[in-house]
Amino acid sequence: MTLQAPLIKGEKKSETCEEQLRRMCKNIAEEISAGPEQVDIHTGEDREEVTASSWMEGTYDIRYYVDREKRYMGAELLVAGGGPTIWVNLYTNEVEGYWGGDRVTVGFCDNLGLNEYCEEMYGY
Repeated sequence: MTLQAPLIKGEKKSETCEEQLRRMCKNIAEEISAGPEQVDIHTGEDREEVTASSWMEGTYDIRYYVDREKRYMGAELLVAGGGPTIWVNLYTNEVEGYWGGDRVTVGFCDNLGLNEYCEEMYGY
């Protein structure tokens, strides 16, 4: 049995994979919920306005939910892969993260208009 040395005052305990995944999913959900704010919600610094179009530039893949008549119902956006895999699910309004055996979901409010943007892109 190996004993771990106590933390030195001010020293941060390293994050577990699940904690890192939860933090990443939470940050994505907060960014979508914040909408087109021109202030970074984490640092308070000015930033360029985020639009659905500019936000979508960072996605790797899109999966569409359609009904049997091929009408748009929602979409899933792959925003991270390789290590953690993170999907933004516009059908359930949840950010879904997977890393090894860990699974995290964080709800959001689509204040960027991503669902409308994807519906327009589907264009059926």
